[in-house]
Amino acid sequence: MTVSTEAILGIIAEESGLDPAALRPDATFEQLDIGSLDVASTLFAIEDKLGVVIDPDKLDRNATISDFVGLVMRLA
Repeated sequence: MTVSTEAILGIIAEESGLDPAALRPDATFEQLDIGSLDVASTLFAIEDKLGVVIDPDKLDRNATISDFVGLVMRLA
């Protein structure tokens, strides 16, 4: 799978059970009620499907969806 915004949002939606339309760029994981287990699952899925390894310690629960997508894209 190619690393793209759509692919990243798709993985977040799949792992969190949210509709992709709910993943507003300015929303945080906390605001979207995406818990730590869903975040961990998202990180594993991104590594598995996109080959991008993200150190969980670098994540901020107050980061926006846009911040997270930017991080994945920088690390790709």
